[in-house]
Amino acid sequence: VSWPTVGWETGVLPPEHADEIQELLDIAMVGNRGDLGGETHAVVIVHKGRLVAEVYRDGFGAGTRHMSWSLAKSVTSALVGRAVQLGLVENIDAPMPGVFPEDDPRAAITWRQWITMTDGLEYLEFESDILEANDVAQMMYGAGRFDVVGYIRDSFPLKYAPGTRWNYSTASFSLVGRALQNVIGVDTWCSTASSEAASEGASAQTPCSPADAPMAAWIDEVLFRPLGMDAQPEFDLSGTYLGGSHVWATARDYAKLGLLYLRDGVWDGERLLPEGWVDMTRTPPPGGPANFYGAGFWLLPGEGDAFYAQGHEGQTIFIVPSRDLIVVRLALMEENDANWEADLQWNLALARAFP
Repeated sequence: VSWPTVGWETGVLPPEHADEIQELLDIAMVGNRGDLGGETHAVVIVHKGRLVAEVYRDGFGAGTRHMSWSLAKSVTSALVGRAVQLGLVENIDAPMPGVFPEDDPRAAITWRQWITMTDGLEYLEFESDILEANDVAQMMYGAGRFDVVGYIRDSFPLKYAPGTRWNYSTASFSLVGRALQNVIGVDTWCSTASSEAASEGASAQTPCSPADAPMAAWIDEVLFRPLGMDAQPEFDLSGTYLGGSHVWATARDYAKLGLLYLRDGVWDGERLLPEGWVDMTRTPPPGGPANFYGAGFWLLPGEGDAFYAQGHEGQTIFIVPSRDLIVVRLALMEENDANWEADLQWNLALARAFP
């Protein structure tokens, strides 16, 4: 099977289960946002390296980029793996540099603790539906929206010893985004465009697009381009890559990220992620939850070897190594336990229909 860097090779559904799979796809596509499981915008299924099913809601298509929400955490975890493979990060058990002053106790928190959300910060992502009391809402869309890292420094002190408690955190991956910029020598996302504008006599405050961002170029060079992804990361106004929540990509491209993990970090003969990285990603860390989260991916210990990326409002990349399977579903659904359980059961039912 050819690698899908340029385009996906197509295949067929397993004949003995084709009707069952089609029924599950039909069920997904008729739901609306307020229904159980929400409104599906795109489904892509890759089996044994081939694209075997692809459906879109009206108004969406193969070229439509979808907001990742927290699928970005899985992208950012992969970027840390790329930095390790390239020698930019020598040890993920070393303190993550440059995001806190040296005398700040948070400066000792390691890369591993940040990407496994065992950092110990006093931060609450889900505990309030009230905007003013919701840490992630204030960080991303309230007082912190212009400088996410600065807001984290000022707002979320250390509460627990790092590595001893797990706490779901978009803040942690935002800090990882900035730390990656530090280790590759990228300052602000407008630096290239601003310097060019200044050399031409224009104001150094000349606006620039995210496409001009040195960090965006690095992400494209080391991850998106090797996979053939046409994806776009977002940045806050201070220049920080929003590594916990903001990447835009097509359903087919999210499936390519899934295939990278399905193939143990190797792409078309080249190792992009360090040997053992994928296993680390899907292994609960010391001090983390007993069995349901690794490093940027959710785990399903009661369902064989399946693991998955998950984002707000129903975005999932479901990976099942034993079935050589990837299921991408991009959706719009209300955030509640019943909807997420319905989404999980739909993915599991699909997975069981493949040999």
